[in-house]
Amino acid sequence: MSIKTVLQKKFENLFVSIVVNDAECVLRCKVLKKGAVLKTFTKTFSLTLPLEALDQALETYLMHLQDEYRFVYIAYLLDALGQGAIEGVDKKSLQRHNIDTETTYCLSVRNQWTAYAASMEIKSVKNLFSEAGVDFIVSPFIVLSDFVSSQKPKNKPTCYLLNGHNFFIMAVFNETRLHFGAFFKTQNESSFTRSNDLNDWENEQKEEEIVGAGELPELAHGETEQEELDELGELSDLDTIDDLRSGDTFSDVDDKTLGFFKGLNEIKEEDVSLELYGRDLTVYKYLKSSLEEYYHNPLYPSEFIEEIIIFDGYEVSSDLIHQIEDELMMDVELHKVDIGEKVCDLAIREVFQ
Repeated sequence: MSIKTVLQKKFENLFVSIVVNDAECVLRCKVLKKGAVLKTFTKTFSLTLPLEALDQALETYLMHLQDEYRFVYIAYLLDALGQGAIEGVDKKSLQRHNIDTETTYCLSVRNQWTAYAASMEIKSVKNLFSEAGVDFIVSPFIVLSDFVSSQKPKNKPTCYLLNGHNFFIMAVFNETRLHFGAFFKTQNESSFTRSNDLNDWENEQKEEEIVGAGELPELAHGETEQEELDELGELSDLDTIDDLRSGDTFSDVDDKTLGFFKGLNEIKEEDVSLELYGRDLTVYKYLKSSLEEYYHNPLYPSEFIEEIIIFDGYEVSSDLIHQIEDELMMDVELHKVDIGEKVCDLAIREVFQ
């Protein structure tokens, strides 16, 4: 640890993880001083899709945080298509998987496997945070790898699934070594609009901001110290509409009308159930096709997999678990996780380790 980092730990350091969930942006924030967490808080902002620029409220909030704290690090979870993970780190491994290093940023992990993402996607995130800045762009495969490392090592090929709000990734690990990885969106629309200009792929320079365990690089602006802390108060919470009081509002409503409202609630619950059921079908379809790819493609070891471990950051139904157990003949282990908090912890680890 450098002398600068040792001195920096004496001040308050704010770490902000940003995870986009459909039309919502969730910020998980931790304030550290002298190695201890002083405060944690969460903020959620609505987003206007397609996301071509940060909404003004979110951008203003991030700028205020940067004024309030001496050291601020922003970490963004990459949830765009055009990313994945493969076994191996050398040029031959990349060529076997048809990965073009001219248009793709590749990150070596433990000198065993590679997480990659299209340079265009990295550039989209940088453009999105052009005013507020972004220090780390985190690959979900690094997030999954860290969850895997937190478990007792499996000395046999094991399937792992990281389930986010609008994406999931499937990977096969033997202990901490990745053999296969695939990324899938569970929503029809992408979080970012993409350029149709194919020249962007040819002219894109290598980007340097995809995050890996032990290798999370900082952007240039993160390497210079911020200006002295201005005294700013905490941002006040936005006013919210008061909850309706049942006694004041519905005192004259008869039972038949109340029954009608109850019926609407049941319809809404049914819609949610149908949405989750449709999402489960999508997850199962992609999971099954990925396993078939793993078993039949000569690029992969194709060893038999008996178990799938799910790190659930959103919602997994019992129906999906039973379907995996019955149709894929796999044992299922489920762990509820907080993806946003993990992204925040990865950034903290990178700065102070």
